[in-house]
Amino acid sequence: MAKTSTEQYRTNAKSRAKHVRDNSPGGKYAHSKEYKRQHGSARSRLKIRSVNVDASKQPDGSYKAESRKTNRGRGGRLRR
Repeated sequence: MAKTSTEQYRTNAKSRAKHVRDNSPGGKYAHSKEYKRQHGSARSRLKIRSVNVDASKQPDGSYKAESRKTNRGRGGRLRR
């Protein structure tokens, strides 16, 4: 029988440590207030209303509206 999440975290220290990190304040995708301001204003300038569209930062520092799937699929979140 499969373990419940509680049993999993109790018996696997590495998994428990990651779970605590991800669920602590700040969480897995914590960004600075400056980062959020910049991306929020870029989304406004690009008139992005959909949650399925990213304000993708380009190598020259500009932003463009791009499919979230395309941006994250090529590692857009991790490249820069």
